[in-house]
Amino acid sequence: MANSKRLFGVVRRKLLRRSQSRITIIRSSAPETTREEIAAVKIQAFFRGHLARRAFKALKSLVKLQAVARGVLVRRQARIALHCMHALARLQVRVRARQLLSH
Repeated sequence: MANSKRLFGVVRRKLLRRSQSRITIIRSSAPETTREEIAAVKIQAFFRGHLARRAFKALKSLVKLQAVARGVLVRRQARIALHCMHALARLQVRVRARQLLSH
């Protein structure tokens, strides 16, 4: 579980670093904005949305991977517990049989 948290943190930092390094902001000192500036802002917004969707998709797949790993661990733990319970039941049968034979 600690490994999956660490992996999640690494993936998250990489995705954030990538998305932040590609963002450029156009600021104009003039109050009026030209068509090119408006187009540039729209392109940047679209690209930021694209990066955010891609990062979200990666995080979603990581969460699914974590769920699968946890499911495997839980099933193994349940199998071990069931095996121990069966062993205790067999032991109890032997003890009761020995008690009946000794009396």
